[in-house]
Amino acid sequence: MKLTPLNIALACVLVWVVSEWGSEQEQIMSWAWLLALTIFLALIDLGFRLFFKDLKRIWILQIGFILLVGILMVILKIQ
Repeated sequence: MKLTPLNIALACVLVWVVSEWGSEQEQIMSWAWLLALTIFLALIDLGFRLFFKDLKRIWILQIGFILLVGILMVILKIQ
């Protein structure tokens, strides 16, 4: 499996959630949401790989996708 931005983002989220297990605070997300997020990101990554064969283009588009989703999340959080 080739390294792509969505794989890196998924790995960061998984490490973040696992690192929060031992804390006394409330969990960040439930196991069901974590599983849904993992499946969703894997399917989006697979879709990018099927539509675009050039690895450089996949990197650019996936970084753009992550930035777009991040910006939308910030805008929705502010409102």
